[in-house]
Amino acid sequence: MSRNALKPLWNRRMGIKISMILFFLVVVASGCSATSKENHLVPKAERGVIDLQQWSWVEDGIVPLDGQWNFEWRIPSGVDNQEFSFESSTLDVPGTWGKLKSGKGTSLDDQGLGIYRLTILHQAQRDMMAIRLPNISTAFEFAIDGKVVLTRGKLDKQTLQVTPFQLPATVYFTADGTKTNLVLTVANYDHRHGGVRTAIVMGNADHIQKLQIRHAAQELILLGCFIMIGFYHLGLFLLRRKEIANVLFALLCLFVGLRMGLIGEGFIVQWVEFINWDLAIRIEYIAFVMSGWAGFAYFQSMYPLEIRRVWFKISSTIAALLILCVIFKEPLQFTSWILAFQIYILFFSARALIGLVQSALRKREGAILALIGVAGFVLTIVNDMLFYNGWWRSFDLLPFGLLFLIVMNSFIISLRFSLTYERAEQMSEELMEWNNSLEERISERTIELQRMEQSRAQLISDISHDLRTPITLLQGYLEALRDNVISEPSRRDRTIRSMLTKVEGLNSLIQDLFDLSVLEARKVELSLEDIPLEGWKERLTVQYSLEMQTKGISFVCKLEDESAIQAMVNIDIRRMDRVFANLLYNALRYTPEGGAITITMRTQINNPIAEVLVADNGIGIEPDDLPFIFDRFYKKEKSRNSSTGGSGLGLSIAKEVVELHGGQINVYNSTEGGSVFRIQLPVKWS
Repeated sequence: MSRNALKPLWNRRMGIKISMILFFLVVVASGCSATSKENHLVPKAERGVIDLQQWSWVEDGIVPLDGQWNFEWRIPSGVDNQEFSFESSTLDVPGTWGKLKSGKGTSLDDQGLGIYRLTILHQAQRDMMAIRLPNISTAFEFAIDGKVVLTRGKLDKQTLQVTPFQLPATVYFTADGTKTNLVLTVANYDHRHGGVRTAIVMGNADHIQKLQIRHAAQELILLGCFIMIGFYHLGLFLLRRKEIANVLFALLCLFVGLRMGLIGEGFIVQWVEFINWDLAIRIEYIAFVMSGWAGFAYFQSMYPLEIRRVWFKISSTIAALLILCVIFKEPLQFTSWILAFQIYILFFSARALIGLVQSALRKREGAILALIGVAGFVLTIVNDMLFYNGWWRSFDLLPFGLLFLIVMNSFIISLRFSLTYERAEQMSEELMEWNNSLEERISERTIELQRMEQSRAQLISDISHDLRTPITLLQGYLEALRDNVISEPSRRDRTIRSMLTKVEGLNSLIQDLFDLSVLEARKVELSLEDIPLEGWKERLTVQYSLEMQTKGISFVCKLEDESAIQAMVNIDIRRMDRVFANLLYNALRYTPEGGAITITMRTQINNPIAEVLVADNGIGIEPDDLPFIFDRFYKKEKSRNSSTGGSGLGLSIAKEVVELHGGQINVYNSTEGGSVFRIQLPVKWS
């Protein structure tokens, strides 16, 4: 495709890149706005009390119940952990137990049972109020003003028998008084983190409902995108099984969608009744590993030169080990190894990122889009590692990073299809052009083949004639000698000399055929030596000047420019002698007495080529014969060779010898009359 034809495509690609980056920023911004508005005047709980009497539920919206809650930590104190004591203090919310200390400085374990208490001071409300509870690890009981209004899982405060279950929930209540007491009992013995990781928020029913709908819609949109893109590329793979990248990309989307449906709002857990917490968390971790494996495998298949297959094998081995741990270990164990899972994803994402940087530098198709997508994804992985390990306050960005990555790579595949269609259209146009000119091309080729066949037939006829004529004469001479028709000694000597001349001609013809076949097969070993042009000129002058003068032909061999004096050619001088013998004797036949033959040698300082011109002022060459003059299968009655009865192999041999030296030979008619043979050879400077 031409550069101008590629401009619209390049502009389209740039537009896609910019729009995808803007899309990612908008999605992240919408995720950020899903929480309550940032306000430095938002009240905080202190020592188990939060004062919201000045808070306007209509204008200010929802409020996070963050701060110090009263907290009781159940501590085993009896034999076999059957008796317990409580340590009363305060604890910051939100926060996981293992990352916090109570108000008394006690370090908490992530496994245990704790009771949170908060008193909310507010104005009496006529409207229904609501509290939004996030996923809390891993079972809890929530009471408002002494009445249990919500449970997740089952917990026994006395025997510590806990059935884990996690789903966010919303509870509605009336707040017609000025104080509301909250009691949240949380137990965790099955997960690496216990406690309340994210904020508990409160507001009127309308605001909380909008927040809930926004979260649900956001997750459903993401889930729908993953599923649709996944099945779309799975369909592409079924239609074209050779495109393995399509099925890997489909697996990436579907595993990401599966994990998305198990966390957050937990739509899959709500839809499929038999999925309990234990099964859900195992599937979640397996989907997490498999999405990383499929993503890396996809990029390896797309850019195999930058990401070697050995990395895919290493990734597959580690993924298999991690999945086996999820299958055979208890949730408390494999969730405690989350760092290993995250390092696996981060490491191979970084390896893919390095490969994509190399691909982008090498101008691989779609590499820049993929690089942008993976870079955004790696940033969200780092964010989530810090967030899930409790190292900083943030929120889950991984789904957005995955969506951004998947959308980017969807456009890569779409661009590839688009380019394929454009190339197909271009090839179709070229094919139509070929079809339109096919008859003309066939006609030209047919004429060319006919000409070649005629030339070959003519050559065979000429060679047969050249062989048959002397053989017939030899036969006649021999019969005359046998029958004593020629008995006089002087006539016998002349006859024998004539026979020897004919035999020498036959040998010469056979030798020409042999030499030409050897030259064309490139089985000739050259004896190369550096010959100065000055010395070559003197050699040709000595060899041919006397013979030309005796035949009445003016012969000049000269160097045209001073730079040629320092020039040398690397040639097999014996074989080049044969080339000039063919050219000069060929010129001699068609140059009338009193004519001139000139050899001119010239060079150019800035061009490493020496030109040798052999010019005559004879009858010239017919223009129709010029393209075929060096063709071994070409000989016409009007060609320069025909009148002499030669085989027509001399110029073919000259051409093969020159090309064997890395040079070129051609011929043209001079405007002043006659023909000019031009030889070009590589030159060196002394």
